[in-house]
Amino acid sequence: MDDVCREMGISKKTLYQFVCDKSDLVKRTIELEIKKDQEQIEFILSKKLNAIDELFEISLLISEKLKFIHPSVIFDMQKYYPEAYAIMSNYRSDYIVKTIVSNSNRGREQGLFHTDFNVIIIAKFYSLKMEMMVDPTYISENNSLQDVFFEHLKYHIRGIANQTGLTHLENKLNQLKP
Repeated sequence: MDDVCREMGISKKTLYQFVCDKSDLVKRTIELEIKKDQEQIEFILSKKLNAIDELFEISLLISEKLKFIHPSVIFDMQKYYPEAYAIMSNYRSDYIVKTIVSNSNRGREQGLFHTDFNVIIIAKFYSLKMEMMVDPTYISENNSLQDVFFEHLKYHIRGIANQTGLTHLENKLNQLKP
């Protein structure tokens, strides 16, 4: 808390007027970050992109945030701030699943995704894979969290896309090559 106060240029007394303790500060920070993420995702959804482009835009947003998160932060939060971790976990299992279900249904309507898969199960798989990504055994010096997340995205789309969707995906990936 001393570091937070020093960084903000305020006294501890001032900080404690707004938060009860360190756990409360972490919880409120997570809630604020989730709210900002949701606003940014809602903005992307309002663009009415096709389902694959929408997933890429959302993934670019998340990927930018992942640059600044070390996997140990997630484990520390899980261990020392279980209430904040539960909020983040619920966000993944509720909002993210809902977003992926909606995206999958739109991709079907747009003729980009297969129609023979259970969208709820696939969305929950997507959410569970995101949780696995923060496991340090998947991250190495050669694979950043961003790299793992991008592979997760490609894997997801390739699993549900039909031939039209796969062609669009390959064109998109070719555009991203340096």
